[in-house]
Amino acid sequence: MTTMTEHAWQALKGVNAETATFPARASFEGEGIVVFRTKDGYRGTQRACPHMQATMLNGELTANDTMVRCPLHVFTFKLSDGKGVNCAGFRIKVYEVRREGETLYARPAAI
Repeated sequence: MTTMTEHAWQALKGVNAETATFPARASFEGEGIVVFRTKDGYRGTQRACPHMQATMLNGELTANDTMVRCPLHVFTFKLSDGKGVNCAGFRIKVYEVRREGETLYARPAAI
């Protein structure tokens, strides 16, 4: 049973964990997201940086895979909660991602 603040895990469309090259494009509830493979598993973000809408598909994992940096203006966001590190006032949507076989499942990260 889920609560108002907890979302159910949903299979990601458009990505196969066995064959994908990461970062990878995927779809969650009809919205495009980017899935990163980190040292601790997987994490997802919204597809575009909120600053200038650059694709996060070209984003770079930093700080021991705990943050992602936008390739356009090097704005950096925490993968734990989406908060901007060097860009006050900016935030991205982040997703918990888990793997079961070749399927990836996601839900919005609890913030």
